[in-house]
Amino acid sequence: MVVTFTLLRYPPRRWYRAFANMGRWVMNPFQAEGLRFQKMMGCGRNFGLIPDLSAYVFLGVWTDEKNARLFFESDRWKNICTETNETGTLYLNPIRSHGAWDGQNPFETAASPRSGGFPVAVLTRATIRLAALPDFWRHIPQVRQRLKTHADDLLLAIGVGEKPVLQQCTISVWKDEKVIEQFAYRQSGHKEVVRRTRERRWYSEELFARFQVVGREGTFNGKPLFLETETTPTAPA
Repeated sequence: MVVTFTLLRYPPRRWYRAFANMGRWVMNPFQAEGLRFQKMMGCGRNFGLIPDLSAYVFLGVWTDEKNARLFFESDRWKNICTETNETGTLYLNPIRSHGAWDGQNPFETAASPRSGGFPVAVLTRATIRLAALPDFWRHIPQVRQRLKTHADDLLLAIGVGEKPVLQQCTISVWKDEKVIEQFAYRQSGHKEVVRRTRERRWYSEELFARFQVVGREGTFNGKPLFLETETTPTAPA
């Protein structure tokens, strides 16, 4: 199994095209050999409620990397990328995953990670209960601030969503697992937010997954993802 995460960014004069692409996918999801699970999602500005109309994310779960690369060479995908001013793709191997997304865990087959330090991607996804919406969104600025305190270890962080307000997903990429453990389990503020999600039952469905970053192509926010911390090889062309 391989998981791909692609960020597509459009210039302002093409925002209407990006929104139309999202609508076409909803009506007619991709049909491709080896594609087991897929999501096309919009992005939020600074993890907030205001949408970023310039950016969209495609997440794909594939039987193998060959099928993923064949799809990215297809005419339909090239049409999606037409008139973007930036695209970047990460190739990921699942390390661990628990929870559910649309009633299933699409990352159940976990690969054995490569030994040594390597960049790690973390995905969290949740459907928020209606009664919990005010409480959930009230705590987002705190989480955003804590991420800023780890800027030296955080390579990428994006807030995305399937449905505005209700179904949210975050994807972050870190230098290695050690810094994730420090952020998730040793920082009291983050542990407090996790505790509240359990006590107050914010979510009707949730999923948490970690991935080894095994390759990347393109740019993210104007630069290659591992420009300063090149600890993983570029995926072959």
